[in-house]
Amino acid sequence: MSSNKEIAQKVLELTGGKENVNNAWHCVTRLRFNLNDKDKVQLDAIKDVPGVMGAQFSGDQFQVIVGNKVSDVYEELEKELGGSASSEPTESDNNEGIVSKLMDVISGIFSPILPALAGTGLLKGFLALFVALGWMTEETGIYQLLYIISDTVFYFLPFLLAVSAAKKFKTSEFLALTVAGGLMYPTLLNAVGTDAAPINLFGLIDVPYVNYSSSVLPIILGVWLLTYVNKWVRKWMPSVISLMFSPLVTLVIVVPITLVFLGPLGNYIGLGLGEVINWLFNNTGPFAGLLLGMTMPLIIITGMHYAFSPIVLNNIASLGYDATILPAMFMSNIAQSGSAFAVAVKSKDKNMKQLALSSGLSALFGVTEPAMYGVNLKLKKPFYAAMAGGGIGGAFTVLFTVKGFGLGVPGLPMIPVFIDANDSWNVIYLIIGIVIAFLVAFILTFILGFEEEVTEPVKSATIDNNPEEKATAVVEANNENKKPADVFATVTGQIVPLKDVPDETFAGEIMGKGIAIKPTSNQFVSPVAGEITVFPSSHHAIGIKADSGLEVLIHIGIDTVELKGKHFSPKMAVGDRVEVGDLLVVADVAAIEEAGYNTATMVIITNTFDYLDVVPINNEGEIFEKEQLLSVIS
Repeated sequence: MSSNKEIAQKVLELTGGKENVNNAWHCVTRLRFNLNDKDKVQLDAIKDVPGVMGAQFSGDQFQVIVGNKVSDVYEELEKELGGSASSEPTESDNNEGIVSKLMDVISGIFSPILPALAGTGLLKGFLALFVALGWMTEETGIYQLLYIISDTVFYFLPFLLAVSAAKKFKTSEFLALTVAGGLMYPTLLNAVGTDAAPINLFGLIDVPYVNYSSSVLPIILGVWLLTYVNKWVRKWMPSVISLMFSPLVTLVIVVPITLVFLGPLGNYIGLGLGEVINWLFNNTGPFAGLLLGMTMPLIIITGMHYAFSPIVLNNIASLGYDATILPAMFMSNIAQSGSAFAVAVKSKDKNMKQLALSSGLSALFGVTEPAMYGVNLKLKKPFYAAMAGGGIGGAFTVLFTVKGFGLGVPGLPMIPVFIDANDSWNVIYLIIGIVIAFLVAFILTFILGFEEEVTEPVKSATIDNNPEEKATAVVEANNENKKPADVFATVTGQIVPLKDVPDETFAGEIMGKGIAIKPTSNQFVSPVAGEITVFPSSHHAIGIKADSGLEVLIHIGIDTVELKGKHFSPKMAVGDRVEVGDLLVVADVAAIEEAGYNTATMVIITNTFDYLDVVPINNEGEIFEKEQLLSVIS
């Protein structure tokens, strides 16, 4: 293992030298840089530096993940930079390019509502399956009730988007819902396509009758306008009447502008984007499917896949289906699984076999991050094989115009979403595409192979002939074995699977396995007995070396390092001895959320690879402080 100085020197060299560093700081696990020229960064080489767990660009910010020893590495980095680094980012350092901001906004708006879209989309697929099998007819009451449930989210999508957009833009969710109500008002919707007299404003302009059900962009644009108008009104409105009159003035301005200008504009943009995508697929045929299926993993890595959600939803709203992006994403996910399973079969490393098998299974069900980041991308050639499998599978599905009728997580459970009551071959072609994508990725991975490091146990040539040495070796081996250990909840709240955390480093398990909790309490306690090894001045994260050998990271919120300790009150310090349930820090969760930060609290086992597995006791529901959270198996 390289020393901290060697890591700092190598990272700085591969980042383009100190001349390329505009600013540098660190949080509890990552070195963070603002660079003068991103093109000088040798990203792959940095990832291969011993002691570096990962590296990525987040907007215009470059991050190098080094784990719990980040402060020591940063100390050496600061020496190399000659004092030009800073321990915290400045306001100007948080500037992002327009594309980065756009991707961040889209992902922030769509991520919270995906479970609702996926669940109802899957229900709609099952209903189509039941009708096709003759188990149910469309005239029955149970079918009609279930169809209402399956269609509610999609039909009233502007309301869901209003809430998530308001959270993203940091404005009032209730005012945003009111704007959505204006778009979805029955008088306006019922007038679409009729001879109803237009609503005229001041004798100058008519309110266009547009069906905004299932629409995406109109409400996002409306909430975006609401954010600025509401801030402007509250600036000059006297505080004594602001509670009542600020919302009044805001809505009187925002709703008419949205109905007359932004709503129709968003509708036309959505239709236009859909037309462009469909034109490309109609005119380039399987080549478009090949290209999209092949490049989808790269798109996912950059986070740009969220940009496809409005297009898919628009296609479903206008055409009743999507035959472009959904099938390609499905094929890409299945191909990641195929490559991971090939690694599980071919690898000689026990830990890699287990990781590849478990991540391959999760990829079959649509969760590809463990397979992509933990196996295929790490070994490189399996990642290329997965790209090929996804591309060929994507070409096949486009060739036969495979249609998806709902949005969800592209994996085996989503197959019913592709059932077409009028064309039984649609789902059959999908299944054939799944087999093609899986087999191509599996076979290519097996043929291309991959390089891996297999850790062999150290053996002595003479130990079996020396009983005393043999006895000593057995004792040492027993002492080194990691015993199963329990990790307890650090805070009361709702369990959140790690994959659902909106941070690639945690969701991709780059830091290690674990789970997250959405806190409903302000008290954060120790989940293990041990010694505090990391507790930065920002107080947003705590590292504990447990008596059992576990290295536990508690990370309160996402990007909360930017608060610089505000809203956090520490009760312990580095070097303190803690028992399970000892109070570590008090955090004002409501104030942190009000400041615009996600408060999901990650509990990570950073030395995951020293153990056989890290198993959550539950993956959902409420959990209470000091209740068992994880079981670590040796």
